[in-house]
Amino acid sequence: MALPTTDGPVRKRPRDRKAQIVTAAARLFWERGYHQVGMADIAGAVGIGASALYRHFRGKGDLLAAVLTESLDGLERVIADSSALDDQLRGTTGVVLAHREYATLWERAPGQLPEHEFGELKARHRAVLARLTATVATTLAERGVVDPAEVALRTRAVSSVQESPSRHRTHLDPDRFVELLHRAAAAVLSVTLPASGERTAPHAPKDPQLPVSRREALLAAASKLFAVHGYSAVSLDDIGAAIGIAGPSVYNHFPSKADVLLSALQRGNEALWFALHQALASAEGPADALDRLLDSYVVIMASNPEIVTVLLNEVASLPAEQRTDFRRTQREYVAEWVALLRRFRTELSEPEARVLVHTALGLTNSLSQHRPVPGRPAFEADLGALGRAVLRA
Repeated sequence: MALPTTDGPVRKRPRDRKAQIVTAAARLFWERGYHQVGMADIAGAVGIGASALYRHFRGKGDLLAAVLTESLDGLERVIADSSALDDQLRGTTGVVLAHREYATLWERAPGQLPEHEFGELKARHRAVLARLTATVATTLAERGVVDPAEVALRTRAVSSVQESPSRHRTHLDPDRFVELLHRAAAAVLSVTLPASGERTAPHAPKDPQLPVSRREALLAAASKLFAVHGYSAVSLDDIGAAIGIAGPSVYNHFPSKADVLLSALQRGNEALWFALHQALASAEGPADALDRLLDSYVVIMASNPEIVTVLLNEVASLPAEQRTDFRRTQREYVAEWVALLRRFRTELSEPEARVLVHTALGLTNSLSQHRPVPGRPAFEADLGALGRAVLRA
């Protein structure tokens, strides 16, 4: 009896299958958001069945941990290889560009990984930052900058510059990309910040007032809850309770929780567009318009850190059609900045200008979320100086 034969070569499992899975998961988590991605989506992106995927990873949490671990491995190698600031900045920037999802996924990891597992990763993450912070502090001390508050501010600004590629999808030659970010990081370390005599401490509200409109009160409460806990962890009952009404009563003002989120996002976006039109209309040329636009952006973001968090982290939580429309509006907003910067700096290509704009906006957003820096009486003045340094890098 003849032995059975196969119709073609036997397919072997690739040796790098696990690495392929991690790469696919990183891309999908970054593009769609962790909660919007299922194991079947990841398996499909790699071209395998779900059962094959589970041979390597127990679930999405394991995959997220693997994605973060891969990036941390690269950052630790770079930091260990050199104690020179220039080498550390270039090296870590290269790792961040190779793993652009890292900063975004790291911010969302606390609620998505078991506490003990996140704790181990957090210790490694902090060690990398501590090593880079020590190098930055040493360099600043050599330049005569020893005020702890200023050192902390500039160090955080450098980290924000390096994290910025995670917030956009601009493509640029990798070497040029690294060079631009390196120059931006160097600029925030060297720019002269406003002297204390030129600052005015912001007025702290003593008796803040709530809007009479219940819809507006719901929007304000929802924005804070989404920022602190994340959209998926907040219920309509939570939103209603924040202003003293029952959860079902929210339906009198919004058709669904997704509509609450969309309204909160649109409110932030509309404020930015209104400020942009004001800056353009009152400007005396491109440079002045850019300064006015940056100052207005700083005021809005520094005054509303919860809106920053929701704009950065929760657009992916919108239904597909609304998400597409909202992201288009965001791209159009950034395009206005890019066009303005290129009128001011004609030597920049469109992708180069886009990288610098995203870096300046990302720095403002990040510092607004992690403010205030103790000992700096006028945070907005510092942000304006740092943002201008990036745009002129």
